Amino acid sequence: MKKITLLISAIALIIGGVFAQNNRIALPIGNSATTLTPQAITERTCATMDNVTQIDLDNMEEWLAPRVDAYIQAQNAGGNVEAVYTIPVIVHVIHYSTHGVGSSTNIPYSRVTEQIQTLNDDFRLTNSDASNAPSVFQAVQADSEVNFCLVTQDLAGNPLAELGVERISLATLGLSDAAQTTTTIQNTVKPNTIWDANQVFNIWVINISGGILGYAQFPNSGAANTDGIVVLYNAFGNTGGTYGKGRTATHEVGHYLNLRHIWGDATCGNDFCNDTPTQQDPYYNCPTHPSPSCSNSGDMFMNFMDYVPDACMVMFTADQKARVQATLNPSTGAPRRSTLNASSANLCAAPVLTAEFNANVTTINVGQSVTFTDASTSPNTINSWTWNFDVTGIGGTSMPTASTQGPHSISYGTAGLFTVSLAVTDNGGGNDTETKTGYILVNPAGTVICDSTDANWDWNSEAYAAAYWGPDCNGTTSPSGFILGNNCYDDNGWASKVSFSAPGKELTDVIYVFVQSIGTGATTLKVWDADGAGFDAGNTAISTAPGTVLASSSVTSGSYSTNLNQFVGMPISPAVALTGDFYIGYDHPSVPANGDSLSMGAANGTTGNQTWANESGIGWRDIAFWGVDYKGTVISVICDISTGEKELLGTLSQIAIYPNPSLGTINIALTEKVNTTISVFNMLGEEVYKTTKNTQLFTVDMKNQPNGVYFIKIKSGDMVTTKKVILSK
Repeated sequence: MKKITLLISAIALIIGGVFAQNNRIALPIGNSATTLTPQAITERTCATMDNVTQIDLDNMEEWLAPRVDAYIQAQNAGGNVEAVYTIPVIVHVIHYSTHGVGSSTNIPYSRVTEQIQTLNDDFRLTNSDASNAPSVFQAVQADSEVNFCLVTQDLAGNPLAELGVERISLATLGLSDAAQTTTTIQNTVKPNTIWDANQVFNIWVINISGGILGYAQFPNSGAANTDGIVVLYNAFGNTGGTYGKGRTATHEVGHYLNLRHIWGDATCGNDFCNDTPTQQDPYYNCPTHPSPSCSNSGDMFMNFMDYVPDACMVMFTADQKARVQATLNPSTGAPRRSTLNASSANLCAAPVLTAEFNANVTTINVGQSVTFTDASTSPNTINSWTWNFDVTGIGGTSMPTASTQGPHSISYGTAGLFTVSLAVTDNGGGNDTETKTGYILVNPAGTVICDSTDANWDWNSEAYAAAYWGPDCNGTTSPSGFILGNNCYDDNGWASKVSFSAPGKELTDVIYVFVQSIGTGATTLKVWDADGAGFDAGNTAISTAPGTVLASSSVTSGSYSTNLNQFVGMPISPAVALTGDFYIGYDHPSVPANGDSLSMGAANGTTGNQTWANESGIGWRDIAFWGVDYKGTVISVICDISTGEKELLGTLSQIAIYPNPSLGTINIALTEKVNTTISVFNMLGEEVYKTTKNTQLFTVDMKNQPNGVYFIKIKSGDMVTTKKVILSK
């Protein structure tokens, strides 16, 4: 499923108008209608010990003790070569559906890199505050010899747009935009997002309920599909404040690598490290050394495994290092820990030259053209391109090869299935070739085909988020509601314009992506002809606003609450013959009540504003009047009249599955039309569905299958992709 990223863009200006009520200002795309106030954390709260049994702890210590002893003895005898282990990291940013990248729970990438730097500093004893340890403890301070690296690719070898980061909206997991309990995180969030814990260290960054800063899973305990650590979103990275130096992650990683709390989770308890003084209780403040207890000469409250504020934590000890090293040992270490170092060499490898290209269309008729665009990436400068637009020599191309970057517009004069390749080199000595077998289907002249690009929003590449009016009509500090949904200006309809002029075409489907869907109010999804009365951006009366209803479907405003940021399809049956421009959107029979809102997303306009609103007392208006330049997140599938095929143009790597979770019907939208096999497997590995077709829109009926997690295997040509879907009827 396509990952969603935020588009932060220009702030619209206040535009004066003759209607005093409607002096509107648009917030930047992605600013939330409700500002999330971070939980007030008054003292460190680690929930690790709440998620492990005493039996597991006892078994772990029984397993670990001889390995720690062996490590220490070897070190003392000088026979153990120092090992520096590298742990590959994936950070799952689990965010509210209305928070774009860099906003609130959808933390900026800089916080991720800051946190990794903090982990590396703390575990390598290069932290700038290490010298703050009292002199009596500096002799046992230790470099744990563990490095952390952000993975540069996924487990299938595909490069990541953001190194080491996967951004996941709570809505895609069927969860509401709210703080999540540890139970929900364990049972829903982790199992549905985890990467193979044998290869990668998983970190989840999320809004945790209950005032919890974080928690971890010990080695030798818990399930493989929950392994890793969880950190409160506003305690990850350098956020400032009491717990804003990234030490919550350091503390939880300590647990992940077999370190216990410094006081042993009991009054004068045992943390199984001889060089940490026995301590009565955790410290929640930052005391002055010495602060003795349990007959010692001073507690080691500045240890990373105590509960002091971040600024007071500065050290690990030699015995703690021994536990970490024994846990990570490739030969004798713990499950899902001993294998991490080996996988880091590949997963954290520096980005390399990767050849890639795309086409504006992959199915044409004889005599038509395809524009090919280079999409290759390299850490160096790419300095040569070798294109072959007809690898198998079918013939009939206007230019069979090219040696410049392009874009290149190539016409095809012969019917057939054309393979295309691109070879690139860079100034670092790298070279790579991308070959797409059977990439361009050229049909005989007059063959019926479809297109999905007319609505102008490119779901493969153009990011989006919710859009809100600023705090104007209600006179408060809160935004005034959605630009494309319920707001305090009493709008009751919204649409995105599709400019269209080709003859002999019909509309067969429209697809929405919603960013909000709540309430029970009556709502109607609609397609309008551009023949209605309204006002343009200059407030001039026009007759090309949304008018005659071409198609409609009645729903409630909360129908898609579990399908936010996913494709929602509305088939047009019978298909509607198109004669020109039209609009896709939705409206209410009256002004929606508070608590009822359906809103599509907004992306920055690239050809001028396309969004319209049915304003109270005015009618339909091009909301460019208010300085807005947006396009709505809608897709139109337009076919030659009488066609049976529906093509969504793009690249096969982007596959949409909707809705997810599903109530029983699963739609799969591919972005190339090639012979494709769809197989569905349950958690037992049993194949419960299979079909092969040469189309791009599949509908899978799962109504007879039990609720649960299913895996959809999609095979097109030489490419195989597996997607996860949740069935919840």
